[in-house]
Amino acid sequence: MPSYLKNNRIISGSSGFTLIELVMTILILGFTSLILIPYFQSITHSPDPMLRQRAVALGQALMDEIMAKKWDENSPNGGGAIGPTTESARGTPVAASAIGRDAGEIVNVRSNWDDADDYDGHSNTNNFFDQDDVPFNLNGYSRQVTVTYIPSNTNPIEHSIPVGVKNAAAATDTKRVVVQVTSPTQEVFYFTALTCNL
Repeated sequence: MPSYLKNNRIISGSSGFTLIELVMTILILGFTSLILIPYFQSITHSPDPMLRQRAVALGQALMDEIMAKKWDENSPNGGGAIGPTTESARGTPVAASAIGRDAGEIVNVRSNWDDADDYDGHSNTNNFFDQDDVPFNLNGYSRQVTVTYIPSNTNPIEHSIPVGVKNAAAATDTKRVVVQVTSPTQEVFYFTALTCNL
């Protein structure tokens, strides 16, 4: 505590904080931050589960729609392989035709798409349509579909063909469908399924 002489009187005074006061202040602020930082992080990320749930619903709904379609437009109604009808010939690879919508199938009108590969290249951002072409909005979401032929005559089935590579097999009985959904937090969800000519 400094002291000095003024008008023949000793005046003592203090300025600033003592070391003990500084240490106690730092400890209190440290404990407070340990409590508040997780609280603010949980508030910041509280909508994440809901955003993920919407992304999953968006991807699963489209995957269910695609998997309900025929393997190819020439597949018989009710299922069954294209080509020989004998039981031993089921699953025989057939020549891979061009993936994508066939003549007369309109680009963004899913109600007239009749087989799985019609969905190849289908994508939406923010504005979506259900399977009856009824519009709905989910801002910040995007969804895209890739359909590829994969060779199924390998053991195990070849799965390492990159998404987006088309006509990877010259003859195939299997198509791989990938639905990719991106949420507003930029999380990417992949839904993958195989459909076979059986």
